[in-house]
Amino acid sequence: MRARVAFLVLPLVLAAAARADDAGGVTVMDPVFVEAASRDPWMYFRVDGFEVLSRCPEDFNRAFARGLEQSTAARLAMLPPRFWADLPTPMKMILYDRPPQSREGFDRGNPTDLSWSVGGLSSGNATIRYSHPVTIGDGDTFICCGNYWDVQSGVESLGTDPDSDIRLRERTPTLPPWFVAGFGGRHGVYRGHFMRAGALSEYVVLPPLTWVSTDETLGLRAAEARRRKGERAPRPGQFLGAGRLLGPGPGDAGRDLWESECALLVRWGLLASGDRGGFLRFVDRAAGEPPTEALLRECMGLSYPELEADLLAYLPAAIGAEAEVRFRVKDAGRPEVREATSAEVARIVGDWGRLEGRSMGADDDPSAFIDYEFRHQCMDEADKLFSRAARRRSADPLLLSSYGLYEAQAGDSVRAQAALGAAVAVGVVRPRAYVELARLRLDDALPSIQEGFGDLGQRDFDEIEALLTTARFQMPGLHATYDLLVRVLGHAPTRPGPEQLAPLEKALQLFPRDPDLANQVADLYGRLGDPARAKRIRERLAGLAGAPG
Repeated sequence: MRARVAFLVLPLVLAAAARADDAGGVTVMDPVFVEAASRDPWMYFRVDGFEVLSRCPEDFNRAFARGLEQSTAARLAMLPPRFWADLPTPMKMILYDRPPQSREGFDRGNPTDLSWSVGGLSSGNATIRYSHPVTIGDGDTFICCGNYWDVQSGVESLGTDPDSDIRLRERTPTLPPWFVAGFGGRHGVYRGHFMRAGALSEYVVLPPLTWVSTDETLGLRAAEARRRKGERAPRPGQFLGAGRLLGPGPGDAGRDLWESECALLVRWGLLASGDRGGFLRFVDRAAGEPPTEALLRECMGLSYPELEADLLAYLPAAIGAEAEVRFRVKDAGRPEVREATSAEVARIVGDWGRLEGRSMGADDDPSAFIDYEFRHQCMDEADKLFSRAARRRSADPLLLSSYGLYEAQAGDSVRAQAALGAAVAVGVVRPRAYVELARLRLDDALPSIQEGFGDLGQRDFDEIEALLTTARFQMPGLHATYDLLVRVLGHAPTRPGPEQLAPLEKALQLFPRDPDLANQVADLYGRLGDPARAKRIRERLAGLAGAPG
């Protein structure tokens, strides 16, 4: 049996670039754009749920494709399909092979330094070095970019999981905070997992639970060893009651304890409760209603004290050993690897530049480091890629939608509407394209002085509402659709009726814990003369936000 090395790609909002020292004052171009500008061809292949652009060797591409298939099968062995979000477009992967330059004087305030931390993988007789992959997205599409170099011949298998964390967090209705933390958080059950091959199947290996800290975990393990010699059973120094555990989670203080106990609960529910189905029903129901003791008893037949006793009894086993979950991978055969078209390179790498230019840093956090120079560089490189494709008059609707989203972000409404309009006219599957086109047309249609209901003409309203309907059909869980729909209905030609308000009722079910959305919808009902409905929306939000009773 050969171990398969795995690494978990998390959706970090980081950029794959680094700054030179202050004396030089030069921002080094992201190597992805260097690769995109070179004459060497990118290779393109698809795996179910993924599109891949690669500059890496053939055997690496083959092993990477197999790793993507493994991660999909392993994910479904852990949780049923209903717990994972369906993305309307394949996740994009950019794999390139360029040794990073050795640089000094990094500004430690720049989060991009993290993407240049060097790790290593071994596979068969091969050794691969890599910079940590980075994933960014805008709700309906996500792109993961990783640099792999010194790839030698003999790559046999790689473990990679670029999308489980995304699919868990993008799921609608949104999963309870305690479940997300317990499954994929800092101490989560699935965090740091890896895969191995057995004689008859493959299996996910889940590391032992870390309880609060390494020191406290080791202390509990030592106490368990003494218990086996006849001493008192180990008990953690602190343990949250079930009511506090199933609440929304604490602030920074006490978060390690809460996340550890969430991971213990999820691990117990999936692997040791003896009622996995009941536990999953409880999680499913708790996505849309408070996880009360009555709900726990209905789904699992347990009271809060009984649950707490079971968790305490299971803690020594959880921190003491790995767990294994077996799965089988559907053999899809070798992917067809071909040279990428210029439109595919422009679409995927251009979108990468657009998203890097948008998400680098955090504008609403005054303490966050923002590399504006790098933002502009990313947008400039995206512009070059999209402009070259535009000169070739590409009619690829996916490229047109990416180009239109870029122009909307760059502030050119005319070009954005032209590209997005051409894409949606042929039914492109890219829900954000419909939302952004609707947003641009709404801005154009609204009068300079806005009064509310009656601001929009019927024709404009019908066109914008149709765009948002298509976006909802393609991806019911795209949050931006409902944010814009609330605004549109607030300017409708006539007061909206139950049929037009129905999508907002659905949005409250999909995003039950979102205070901004709930308050916007409640405000709209207040303007419609239904204060009782507005009050019920706010009361329901308060019930979900508070600790369960």
